[in-house]
Amino acid sequence: MKKIMLIILSVCAGIYTVWYMHFGSLTQNSGALSSTGLKHPVLFAVWGILVFTALYSNILYAYRVFSKPRRFQYYICAVSALGMALTLFCDFDYLKRTEYLLHCAGSLTFSVLTGVCVFLIFLLNYKNGRLYAVFTYIVGAILLCDLALLLIFKQTALIEAVPVLFALVIMPIHNFTDLFKEKANASR
Repeated sequence: MKKIMLIILSVCAGIYTVWYMHFGSLTQNSGALSSTGLKHPVLFAVWGILVFTALYSNILYAYRVFSKPRRFQYYICAVSALGMALTLFCDFDYLKRTEYLLHCAGSLTFSVLTGVCVFLIFLLNYKNGRLYAVFTYIVGAILLCDLALLLIFKQTALIEAVPVLFALVIMPIHNFTDLFKEKANASR
């Protein structure tokens, strides 16, 4: 039952993200997810809660099932939740300087910590099979490319959504298919 719920949650978050992106331009700064949130605050809040829940439910499941016992992921999840809360409760409005800075700090905190958590799932299992090694590099490349594009073009819906959508797809595949399990067992 948990498996089905996590898959449905990820699919719903992915579909909602793509749908939410249609309210703004994909490639312009004015279409950034947070900018769109100024016009549609309730939809933005639903997006943030849904994406956070889907990502961290899958991330925490992956750490619990595929890693040695660790605790850092729970601390990262808590700080990331605080980041998402700041993102949702503080307006992305340049005129409200303090709120704007808190929003940006929250968004950056959520994005970086979530990216690090996903990357570490693959890195910590790097020696458990070639697919883990390949996805360590793929996730790292996506994060670095996204950072470079963010620095060059600033925030756009496409730049913000690609890592989120990738994680929403790869985490259920990792958690609930035999793709990674078979490779891990074959290497032993």
